[in-house]
Amino acid sequence: MKSKRFLLFLFLFCLFLTAGAQNKIKPWKGIRPVSRVRLWHYTPQSDTVKNTAIIILPGGSYRYLGIRQEGHAVACMLAQHGYAAFVLRYSTGMYGHSYPVMMEDIQRAVMWVKERAETYGIDPHKVGILGFSAGGHLSGWMGTYFDDDHLKKYELVPALSLRPAFVGMIYPVVTMADDIVHKKSRDNLLPWDLPLSLRQYMSLEQNVREDMPPVFLMTCLDDPVVNPENSDRYKEALVKKGVPHKYLVYEEGGHGFGYRPEGKNKTAKIWIAEFLQWLKEHNF
Repeated sequence: MKSKRFLLFLFLFCLFLTAGAQNKIKPWKGIRPVSRVRLWHYTPQSDTVKNTAIIILPGGSYRYLGIRQEGHAVACMLAQHGYAAFVLRYSTGMYGHSYPVMMEDIQRAVMWVKERAETYGIDPHKVGILGFSAGGHLSGWMGTYFDDDHLKKYELVPALSLRPAFVGMIYPVVTMADDIVHKKSRDNLLPWDLPLSLRQYMSLEQNVREDMPPVFLMTCLDDPVVNPENSDRYKEALVKKGVPHKYLVYEEGGHGFGYRPEGKNKTAKIWIAEFLQWLKEHNF
């Protein structure tokens, strides 16, 4: 009986996830000959609509994407609170992609959203990013290297700065250093035929800059996948450079949960309230 109730709940929840998605965007249409990259736009559903957009980056070791719990479920919740949410299906190793294709994808997504701000009813200076696990790394990368031009090869010239308004990093991959690296993410992002020097470039804790946007950082001490020391080192680097940030550490939660309003994982339910409060405090 419990199993049947759970399946019914899951079915209804899946319907709920897709109900708010207004349109599916192909940001590389007419630019790349073939691309699986997509943006799903969720229109704000709250009575109090914000003028802020949030681009969501699911995780998956840069190999695949946990796009349901770390993408669409999160977007639905943010839309309920008045935010224009965009879920980005970026390129991954499963389809033969590695650095710098993912970096091109997030820069293209930010460019797309900012240049259509009026259409979406948002402030182009209030476009932030929220990423999970490897997506958290990609989010942090964008906060660090927003002015590294990965779109020039496509003859794209952004009309506005690609600097995100804020960066959210949830149980993120941070470093490429051997002692605590998440090896699957590193292997998919930086395969053996790329220069080893890229490991330093991609170790975010070694490249924090003072003009970064504010950072929301969260990890769980019982994370069995990505060593929480990744987040500890990143927090220390943020402090050293004076970057505004909020760092949340939960005793339990594990990894890969995204946002799940059902189930026994309390962290999967409550972290997003902290994120929403942080956005409010920063006027986003």
